Amino acid sequence: MGPWRERAAVSTSIDDGRWQRLAELFDQLADAAPQQRDASLRALSEQDPELAAELAGMLHGDLAEGPLDHPLPDLLPQDDAAADPVLPDRSGHRVGPYLLVRTIGRGGMGEVYLAERVTGDFAQRVAIKLLKRGMDSHALLSRFARERRILAQLDHPNIAHLLDGGICEDGTPYFAMEYVDGRSITEYARAMGLDPRARVELLLQAVDAVAYAQSRLVVHRDIKPSNLLVDAGGRVRVLDFGIAKLLDDSEEERLTGTGTGIMTPTYAAPEQIRGEVANTATDVYALGGVLFELLTGREPHPDRGHTPVAWLRSLEHETGERPSAALRAGGRERAGREYGDTTVEKVSRVLRGDLDTIVSTALQPDARRRYAGAAQLAQDLRRYLEGRPIAAQPDTATYRLRKFAARHRYAVGGAVAVLVALLAGLGLALWQAQLAREHALRADAEAARATRQAEVANAVSEFLTRDLIQAANPFRSPLDIALTDALVQAGTRIDARFAGAPVLAGVLHRELAQSLYLAGDSATARAHAHSAVAALAATRPVADPELLQAYLVLGQVLRAEASYAEARNIYGQGLAVLPAAAPDALRLAFEVGLAGIDVEDRREARALRVLQARMPAIVALGAFEQLHIDALDHRLRALMQTDRFEEALVTARELRSGTQAKFGVEDPRTLEWQRREAVALTALERYAEALPIMERACATTVAALGSDHPAAHECRLRHGVVLFELQRFEEAAALIEQAANYRERSLGADNENTWIGWVWLARCWQRSDRIAESRALFERTRDAALAALGPEDPNAMPFEQVLGMHLEQTGQFQAAAALRRSLLEKSQRVFPDGHVSTAKYAWDLGETLASQRRDREVVAFYGEWLPHWEGLLGPEDSRVVDARAWLAAARARLAASQSGPE
Repeated sequence: MGPWRERAAVSTSIDDGRWQRLAELFDQLADAAPQQRDASLRALSEQDPELAAELAGMLHGDLAEGPLDHPLPDLLPQDDAAADPVLPDRSGHRVGPYLLVRTIGRGGMGEVYLAERVTGDFAQRVAIKLLKRGMDSHALLSRFARERRILAQLDHPNIAHLLDGGICEDGTPYFAMEYVDGRSITEYARAMGLDPRARVELLLQAVDAVAYAQSRLVVHRDIKPSNLLVDAGGRVRVLDFGIAKLLDDSEEERLTGTGTGIMTPTYAAPEQIRGEVANTATDVYALGGVLFELLTGREPHPDRGHTPVAWLRSLEHETGERPSAALRAGGRERAGREYGDTTVEKVSRVLRGDLDTIVSTALQPDARRRYAGAAQLAQDLRRYLEGRPIAAQPDTATYRLRKFAARHRYAVGGAVAVLVALLAGLGLALWQAQLAREHALRADAEAARATRQAEVANAVSEFLTRDLIQAANPFRSPLDIALTDALVQAGTRIDARFAGAPVLAGVLHRELAQSLYLAGDSATARAHAHSAVAALAATRPVADPELLQAYLVLGQVLRAEASYAEARNIYGQGLAVLPAAAPDALRLAFEVGLAGIDVEDRREARALRVLQARMPAIVALGAFEQLHIDALDHRLRALMQTDRFEEALVTARELRSGTQAKFGVEDPRTLEWQRREAVALTALERYAEALPIMERACATTVAALGSDHPAAHECRLRHGVVLFELQRFEEAAALIEQAANYRERSLGADNENTWIGWVWLARCWQRSDRIAESRALFERTRDAALAALGPEDPNAMPFEQVLGMHLEQTGQFQAAAALRRSLLEKSQRVFPDGHVSTAKYAWDLGETLASQRRDREVVAFYGEWLPHWEGLLGPEDSRVVDARAWLAAARARLAASQSGPE
C-alpha cells in the first residue's frame, strides 16, 4: 500500500491554535536538511508526542509519492467503470471549530456543507468542503500549509475567501471557505432572462477576478458554473481558489499534474485531461466553456463521456462549435428557456461575429492559440461591449472600418461622403489649376483664373490636412482615437488618387505620418513618412520647405523607434541643405532633433549645451508649442541620464504645469508630463509622493486613450516601477509584464524599449525569488542588446550593467567582478574622459571588490576613484557614502591584520 493511502495512527482533530502551531512548524521544517528535521522532531516528541506525530505525517506526505505525482493516464482504470465514493451525510457533526448544518453541493473532490462556527466570540457561516477518501490527507494538508499565506492575500470583491483548513478526526481533509448565498451564474442568467450583452457583463466580473488571481501567480484549475455564484445583488463570487496551484512553486511541481478529481471534465482543458501542467491558459479554457453555456444554454462539450477513459477518447474528436450555431441547433425551445420571447434568429445574429470568435479563441484545444491569460480575455470582452475591434478577430481593414462605423453609424456616412467629395474636388481643382497655368502663357485672364483655381486647391488641401487628418491626432483633439482606423485606409489610396499631383501626395503622406505617429501606430507612420520624402524629393528642390518638413517627421518617427543612426542621418541631411534665409522655426526644429539623438547616444553634455543656447529662441516661437515641449523633453532625459535628478524634477514640473495651463488637465501632453514628474520623484527615492501622481495619470490616460494605447502601456510600466521601489513586487510584476509583452509585440525583440521592459520584469522576478528565471531574462536582454547594437555601443552597456547588478545581488561575486571589470574598461574606451557613466561602472566594480573583501584592491582602487565619485556624483550621494564606509572598513581590516600576531 502506497503512502498516499496511509493514515496517521493518532487523532488528527486540529483546533485553531493547534493548527496554527502545526502550520508554523511545517514551514520551518519542510525545506530543512534531513538531519535538522529529524532532530527537531525528536525534540518536539519529548514535549508533545501527538503534535510531533501529526507533523511527521505532514512532512512524510509532503515528501512521499502519491496519486498527484502521476499524470492522469497512469491512474485511469482500464474500462469505463470508475469508483466514485461519496462521503456519508455528516449534518450535525463537528469539523474543527465548525458545526455542519446541511449539504449544499457535491463536486469532484467531495461534498460541501453549510456550517456555523461554534467556538470563539463571534458567529460565522462558512462553506465546508470535505474531500473524498483515498486522497492523501497529509499531502493535501502540507500543500495547504505552503499555500495558505498566498491564498489569503487574494483580496478581491469577486473572490470568496479561503478561511481555514485541517483534518477531521477520521483523517478526512477539509477546507473552510466564505459562504456565498447565491445561484450559479448559468441559473441566475436563465432566471433573470438576461440578454447576451448582460451575460457577457456578468461573466466579466468572474474573468476579472481570475485575472487578479493570475497576476498573483495563482491558477484556479476548476472553473465551472457551480463555482461562479451570483448573490442577490448581482455580484459574481468565484469559489474554490483553495485548491489552486501556484505557478512559481517549482518545489511542488510534482503536485501540479492533474489528479483524479481536481477538475470537472466538462470544462477541463485538454492539457488537464492529458495530465499536463495547468497554467493561465487552462483557466481561460474553462471560462470560455462557461461563456459558451451562458450564451447557448448547454455545455460546451456534450459528447465528452463521464469517465476518464471517455474524456481522453473525446479529445480525438473534439471540434469547436460556435455559440451562434449551437443556439440555432438547440431550436426555439432552448432559446426560449434562456432568453424568453426573443427569437433564435435574433439572438444568433448577436452571437455571430465577435462573440463567436472570443468563445472559439478561449476554447482552442491548443493552449498556445488561446488567450494567454484571463486578463487578455477580459480585454477582448470589454472591447466587444464597447463596440471596438477585438484582438482575437483577424485585423482586416474591412473589420476595423465596420467596427468604427458601428460606433458612429450616423456620423460616419456623412464623414466618408465628405472625404470622398473633398478628394474628388481637390483632384478636379488641381487638374483645372494645371490647365489654367498652361493657358496662362497665352492670356492674362487665364493666369488670373489659374491663381483662383490654385487658391481653391490649396484651401481644400489645408482642410484635408488640418481639419480632417489632424482631427485624428489625439494630441490635438479629444475625438475617438479609432478615427485613425479610417485614416489608415484612406492613406492607402493617396498615391492612386493623386498620381498627377506628387507634391500634394507628399504633403498628405507627411501629415498622415505625423498623426499616426502620435496615435501610436509607428510602423504605418514610418511608411507614410518615407513615402512623403520620396514623393517630395522627386519633384521639389532639396531645400524646399515641404520636403524639409517631411524630413523632420521622418526623423521623429525613426527616433521613436530607436533607429538613432537613421534619424541622425535624416536630421543631418535636412540641416545641411537648409538655406541661410530659412525660417528660424525650421532651423531650430532640426537642431532640437539632433540634440534628441545626442541624448540617445549618451552625448548629454553636448545636447544640454545646444538646448541651453537655443532655448530663448525656441520659447520666442511659442511657449509650450511642440518644439518647446520637444526641447524640454530632451533636456529632461539628459538630466535623468546624468543623475541630475533635482534639476530633472524642476524641468518635469515646468512641463507639467505649462501643458496643463495651455491644454488642460486631461490632455495627453499633460498626462505624459505627470508621469515624467513621478519618474523624477522615483529617481529621487520619493516614492510615496510619486505613487498618487502616477496612479492619477494612468487612470486618466486609460480613460482618455483606451487600455491598449501605447501611452497606457507606458503608464503601466512606470506605475510598476514605483510599486517595485515600494517593494510591492507582485503588483509591480503584473503591470510590468503587460507593458513588456506589449513592447515586444509592437516593437520587436531587438528594440531598446523592449529590453527596458524585460529588465524591470527580471528585477521583479529576482525580488520574488524567481532567481533562475530572472537571470535568464537578464542574459537574454544583454545578448539581444549586444547583437543588435554591437559590443562597443554605449546604449548596449546598461544592459550588461544590470546583469552585473543581478550577479552581485545574488552572491555570484566572481562572475560579477569579471563582467564589471570588462564594462569599466569598455567605458573608458567609449566615453570621453570624466564622463559620469565611466564613474558609475567604476563604482559597480568597487562594490564587488568590497563584497569579496579584497581589501588591498579596495584601498588602491578607491584611492583612485573616490575623488571622481565625489566630484561627479556628489559628496552626499548614497553611493559615495557607501564607498567611504567600505574604504574605511578595508583599511581597518588591513591595519588589524598587520598589527596582529605573525
